[in-house]
Amino acid sequence: MSKQNKQCPEFPYFGATYPDARCINGYLYDMDDCDNDGNLYERDNGIPCPFCNTEEFIKYDPFSKVDEFIENDGTGFDSCVAKAIPKVQDWYLGWIEKMKERY
Repeated sequence: MSKQNKQCPEFPYFGATYPDARCINGYLYDMDDCDNDGNLYERDNGIPCPFCNTEEFIKYDPFSKVDEFIENDGTGFDSCVAKAIPKVQDWYLGWIEKMKERY
């Protein structure tokens, strides 16, 4: 018996209010970015899928959450970023769960 892969959900990501993002091989494609025949154009920015490529998506930080959560405590930039990472991860994991529930 073979294990069937579950398709990642389509969801709004590229600025639309409707689902406009689709995962293909672990990366997001804009479903509105296509030719007249509906063929999707290749993405050149390589946005990881939040559902099946979660770790890379969080590292990619598409919503600039590191900038939002970083606090200057005088210990140096790298140290401040390291301290912000757990908050960033929690925020993204919460956002991903909300997207899974909704879509």
